Amino acid sequence: MAKKKEKKMPIFDKVGLVFRSPVRVDIMKELSEKSQRPIDIADNIGIEKQNLNYHLNALKKGGLVKTHKEELTDTEFQVERGTRINGLSKKGKLKVSYGVELTKNGKKIVNQFVDPLYEEEMPNHGEKKIIRNNKLEED
Repeated sequence: MAKKKEKKMPIFDKVGLVFRSPVRVDIMKELSEKSQRPIDIADNIGIEKQNLNYHLNALKKGGLVKTHKEELTDTEFQVERGTRINGLSKKGKLKVSYGVELTKNGKKIVNQFVDPLYEEEMPNHGEKKIIRNNKLEED
């Protein structure tokens, strides 16, 4: 089976896809840290899972997020809710998929456009304010 290529879409369209909704910006920021299960993302940003799935599907179609996949030995594998076993690799490892992660293009958009929104330089002190999940944290 050929490796699936990321969707080809002009960068302007990809940025527009993200900024069409503040929820999508929060999703992209959440995923910039690590891959996560959808239920955890929904809890972290404070939305219903059904709403999250709607936005994740749009981001997947745009080639900005994808399903997280790994190959694990039977001793590394831990049963978690939402984990799917997709068979064995040629090396005898379990092929598992769970959660979502940013694609290469998704990481670029986070670095160029999303991260700057969450960090704002304080004018007098040189300190940074970091906004996460609509809450202000001092750096």
